[in-house]
Amino acid sequence: MRNQPHALGHRARRFGELYGNRYGRRRGNALIAWVLLEVRITTRMMGDNFPAAVVPPALFTGAACVHYQTSGSTTLLRVATSALLFFAFLYVFDASNQARGLEEDRINKPYRPAPAGLTTTQGLRRRFWSAMPLYTLLGWATGTLLWALLWQAVIVGLHLLSDPRFYFVVKPPAMQIGIICQTAAAWQLVAPLDRTGWTWALTTGIGYNIAMIFEDVRDMDGDRRIGRRTLPLLIGHWPVRIWFAVVLSGLPFALYILLFAPSGADVTATAVCTLVVTAMNWTVAARSLLRRNKRADRATYQLYGLAFGATLGCGLVLL
Repeated sequence: MRNQPHALGHRARRFGELYGNRYGRRRGNALIAWVLLEVRITTRMMGDNFPAAVVPPALFTGAACVHYQTSGSTTLLRVATSALLFFAFLYVFDASNQARGLEEDRINKPYRPAPAGLTTTQGLRRRFWSAMPLYTLLGWATGTLLWALLWQAVIVGLHLLSDPRFYFVVKPPAMQIGIICQTAAAWQLVAPLDRTGWTWALTTGIGYNIAMIFEDVRDMDGDRRIGRRTLPLLIGHWPVRIWFAVVLSGLPFALYILLFAPSGADVTATAVCTLVVTAMNWTVAARSLLRRNKRADRATYQLYGLAFGATLGCGLVLL
């Protein structure tokens, strides 16, 4: 009898340990499941625009580091910070856009999180409003608050306030402001914008933005469904394809004259950068005319984003 309390206590402790372990595992499994779901949602939400919105500014931050001859550790830190900042830049854009564009995405991009059933438009809206203060905080912490606030104002105007009927009027200037926010903030992560920074930011930002209307070619069916008026719907997809191809075909010459040649870099480096950028831009231009279906247009747009990134990446060897 004297051993009974000890035995009961041992069984109680054993029960508590087992229960606690199982409860802990359940909580741990739930947390892991939630994280994996968010990763899946974020990947599908941001996959289309990631090559154009995150990779180029991170490379431009690296170019600014080269220009100012920062140390290796400082460069790595700045580029990592840039990637995080522009991840948030894209996250708030895509979350607000897709929270409003379910009907379009069901037709054009059924793999996105809302039409795929991974979340709801309300869920995307909650993610947007939750991410906005975090993006603001990142802007403040990195010295790019002005550009973060300007981009947030653009997003609210474009995705929450503008009428879909006037999308073809509102979107081009909104995207122009956005791409300048990208390049300017990317440089400012390293140092205040000087003449070199502004020249690269404005030349690449304006040059690649005037070709961006091609993005709407791939979305014509869904845009028509929701009453959104875009340039391809107003004038047809062929004029937009031709404009896109002409701009990208001529852009390497402008880049060479305005950026590459005046950089003072080695002749070989200048020639290699010119050839790489020309090859990428001309490939994208040819694809826009020769490969004409939703899947091909989506890939063409992503290659366009990578060409933009390659152009800014040339600053790594030219500045």
